[in-house]
Amino acid sequence: MSFQLVQGVSADNLDGVDSAYCICDNGISAVLSAELIARAVEGLIKRLEAPVFFFVELPCSDEEEKRLRKSKTDPFHYNLYYLDNCTLPVANAVMKRYGELLVNDGVCRFGFGSHSSGEEIYCLKYQSISVYGDAKKFEKAFKELGVPKQSEIKTLWDNFSDDSPGTSFSVEINGETVYDIPVNLKSEGMYLSDVIEEN
Repeated sequence: MSFQLVQGVSADNLDGVDSAYCICDNGISAVLSAELIARAVEGLIKRLEAPVFFFVELPCSDEEEKRLRKSKTDPFHYNLYYLDNCTLPVANAVMKRYGELLVNDGVCRFGFGSHSSGEEIYCLKYQSISVYGDAKKFEKAFKELGVPKQSEIKTLWDNFSDDSPGTSFSVEINGETVYDIPVNLKSEGMYLSDVIEEN
């Protein structure tokens, strides 16, 4: 099956990009076709030690950037939101409720982690996932989806060039955007933790 892009990503050159994962020093790196991402995250969450946390990183508004960036060469910024001390069923409920939006949005970054073990699932831009923790434990989630293990993986980033850049943008699904998530989950305890630089 060909590699599918999420709604919020545009890329002309997909040569050599396939769903795959590799073991690295601190865990696992993966790139996944759109239809596999939510299922992979759900499979990875099952292997986290409770209590867990959910986090989402959302690009700052133009107004915020005017205040934060002192010059044109300064990096852009993200607002980092956390929902702490979740049970595994709550983490699964977050994915069931917001997974389609989180996965398809091209600009947000999100993930789940364990308060006790420090292990973390981090979904980055352009359909890359980093898992920090015991690779043996987490790679089962990729195997269950039939994602092949490779010694090295090729990501969408690897194909970007001046002639063939990638673009990412925010999406709206059922009248909601990722910016609604911290608002909706505020009553559950979600809070703005930090403002971080884009890396």
